[in-house]
Amino acid sequence: MKQLNRDNRGFSLVEVIMVVAILSIMAGVLGYSFNLTNGKPAEQCAKRLASAISHGRTATMGKYRNTITVSKDADGNLIVTEDTLVLAKDEEHGISEDVTSQRFSKVGSKDVKVEYRIGTGSYTELANGDSIFLRYDSGSGAMKKTAPGDAYYTGFKISKADKTWYVKLETLTGRVSYSTTDTTSLPPSS
Repeated sequence: MKQLNRDNRGFSLVEVIMVVAILSIMAGVLGYSFNLTNGKPAEQCAKRLASAISHGRTATMGKYRNTITVSKDADGNLIVTEDTLVLAKDEEHGISEDVTSQRFSKVGSKDVKVEYRIGTGSYTELANGDSIFLRYDSGSGAMKKTAPGDAYYTGFKISKADKTWYVKLETLTGRVSYSTTDTTSLPPSS
C-alpha cells in the first residue's frame, strides 16, 4: 500500500478565522479602554452639565425662584441640584415660601477636572466640597449675578487627559451651550 504524503505547511480556514476573531475582540477592548482614558468622560460631563443647567433655567420660567447648585461632593463627583421655590399665600399669616421640588443629577465622575469662570477672568478649579449657585430671572430667563463681587458665572471648563470641553453660560439670554472651543471671553450674543 502506498502511503500519502501530507504537507502541513499552511493554516486551515478555521485557524485563520479563529485568529481574526481573537484579534477583533482584542481591538474592541483596546478601543473601549482608549475612549475611557482619552476624553469621553469630559465630553459626557459637559453635555450633562449643559443639559442640567438648561433644565434648571427652563424650570425657572414662571416660578418664583429656582436655584441651581453646581458642586463637587467629597468623592469628587460633579453634582447639579435644582431647588424650586414658589410663593404660597396664607390668608391668616401672610405670604410664605415653600420648597416645592428638588432635582438632583450626577453629571460627572471624580476623574474629570471641572473649572468655572467668573466674567472674563481666568478659570478656577471647583474643588471637592465646593459649590457655586446659578439663578435665572423668571420672566426673561436671563442670568442673575450670583458670583462673588456682584458678577456673572460665564462658563465651565471640563477636561480629562488631553481633551477639553467648554460649557458657555450666556448672561443676557440665559442660553447654555457646550463645545470644544472656549467662547466665554467673547461678548454676549444679542
